[in-house]
Amino acid sequence: MSLESNCDKMATTMQSKEERKLHKTSPIFILLDNIKKIIFPVLIALVGPGGSYWEYIALAIALLVSLASVVQYRFYRYWLEPNQIRVKEGILFRNERQVPYKRIQNLNLTQNPLHRILGVVTVQLESASGGKPEAVINVVDMDAVRELKRLVHGGEEETSQNDETQEESPQAKPSLLRLPFSEIVRYGVITNKGLVILAVAFGFMSQLSDGALKDYIENKIVAFANWITASFDSVIGDLGALTIVVYVLVLAILGLVALWLLSITFALFKLYDFELIKSKGKLQATMGLLTRMQATIPMSRIQTLTIRNSLLHRWFKRLTISVETAGGVNHENQGLAIKEIAPLINKQRRGEMLREIQPDVSWSAVEWLGIESKAVRRITKKLLLVSAIVSAPLAFLHWGWTIPAFITLSILGFLYARAYVKNTAYCLDQDMIGFKSGVIFKKETYVRLSKIQTVQVKESLFDRRYGMAKLEVDTAGAIVGAHHVDIPYIMLQDAMRIQNKLVERVSSKQFVW
Repeated sequence: MSLESNCDKMATTMQSKEERKLHKTSPIFILLDNIKKIIFPVLIALVGPGGSYWEYIALAIALLVSLASVVQYRFYRYWLEPNQIRVKEGILFRNERQVPYKRIQNLNLTQNPLHRILGVVTVQLESASGGKPEAVINVVDMDAVRELKRLVHGGEEETSQNDETQEESPQAKPSLLRLPFSEIVRYGVITNKGLVILAVAFGFMSQLSDGALKDYIENKIVAFANWITASFDSVIGDLGALTIVVYVLVLAILGLVALWLLSITFALFKLYDFELIKSKGKLQATMGLLTRMQATIPMSRIQTLTIRNSLLHRWFKRLTISVETAGGVNHENQGLAIKEIAPLINKQRRGEMLREIQPDVSWSAVEWLGIESKAVRRITKKLLLVSAIVSAPLAFLHWGWTIPAFITLSILGFLYARAYVKNTAYCLDQDMIGFKSGVIFKKETYVRLSKIQTVQVKESLFDRRYGMAKLEVDTAGAIVGAHHVDIPYIMLQDAMRIQNKLVERVSSKQFVW
């Protein structure tokens, strides 16, 4: 071994033993993060109903906890060792974690405008342990980030200045997907996240107590409504009995436009300058208007792949592709979570994108098998019962409404049952199992056999009556409430045959996180 190699090795060892601290600007970001978390409860306590001294005690405790978290930055230490990152934190109760680089599956970066001004970044490390980030380093400079990337990516250190520039400049690599402003507008209209903002606003208003602030807001709302009414009268005039109908239609249109504008604004802040890059077996997504986020997802860690195709998706001829990974952060409240690796793509690019994300799957050979046609009768029976329960109370208003309502709901239920059975199917080959369902909101979910953890066949009381069963496939990254491979209304012998086939094929494949 040459003298130069020995020197490099000794330098690396000494560097790994170097105790590192957070950036000196960390208290600013920790304080701002805590203010963001408690600002809404503080406003509710100050202007909401009650005013009990217990609320002020709770606020005082929250403020003390926030100040304590700011002080903790002085006790936060980390070491970039050759094979792992070691993190030590805590004031009274010290916590030390050792995370091997090879277990880190996602390395996510967050930069708001203040981060960029000061040249720092917040780093979030995810492993397959799941739940919450394995470590959050808030905040470090860009040199530390570059070194951490080289260590995490294992043996992919750049050999030239040009390579290092490419690592830090996503534009130097070919993009799988970019979202121009027009696509972001479509995404905002399709997702309609303005309803979330509106719900938060109504929730805040409902907590306001009688006082100057509430009176001021209510007066502004009444003044705006009066202005709208006066504008209608000046343009439309008096239409007699049709006036109310016109008012309702115009208000509905204005409300829908307002919701779409809110949704588009929300989408713009989230997806501005979105870019998806594929490099060395990893997908890297970068996005954000004010706060820039960068998330890296190893393609080998993808557990499930889901394609969403709602009514508005079909109207715009677009699709949304999302993924679940083993462990990691699956909820925004726990950290940076980027599940929609393709928030919106043209449906003509579907095959191309799927092949880029999972090239080891034969997407062109997918053959769908429908569920049992007997399911139409079973679903219709359930909906008939629901129709009877919904229609019965109408008899208290007028007995003549009950039967027409029941007939109308029953017809709609039958049509829904037929559409559900028609759109529900599954596929199975040597490498993958898939499942699709939905009438208005259609979804398709695919799981590679090497990612399957359990395969269950379930029979309800009604399933046993018809000789049917439900087949459930579970993976390590399963999120409660998400669309998974849960195939209902298939014959029991078919479910058992598929289960045996899956177990046989899975046992012959090596499980990969």
